[in-house]
Amino acid sequence: MSTPIDSSVKITKPFSSDTDRDKQDLLLDADIYRDKLENQWTDLKTDATAYGKQALIIGGVVATTFVVMNAFLPKTKKDKQREEAKKRQEEAEENQLHLVTNKKLDKVKKESQVAAAVQSLAWTLAVGWARKKLKHLIEDERKTE
Repeated sequence: MSTPIDSSVKITKPFSSDTDRDKQDLLLDADIYRDKLENQWTDLKTDATAYGKQALIIGGVVATTFVVMNAFLPKTKKDKQREEAKKRQEEAEENQLHLVTNKKLDKVKKESQVAAAVQSLAWTLAVGWARKKLKHLIEDERKTE
């Protein structure tokens, strides 16, 4: 069987003396491949941006749905049981706190206040960072359009 000849392959004499022409041909081929790669890279970046936006939208819809559902749906038996258990635990903790001396009680309150302040600060920083990232993403998108 005969196989078809690939027309993109150039047949030249070995050790030809016209190396400048071969160099120009190779540079031209390199430019063509570079342009093709750049076009593919641009397409990949565009697709990644589009998919990222879609993922953010879907995530926002899911989170919003979860919050709304939790706010409006009635509580299940398990939730009521958890609340009752939590109330019982709080009552037990309250009884234990009465046994602790005033000095230890003050110490516990100060530690919980510090922990709450640190947690609040961490959440504030995280939300601010996320807001900046989203702002930069939107600005980059506006620049590309």
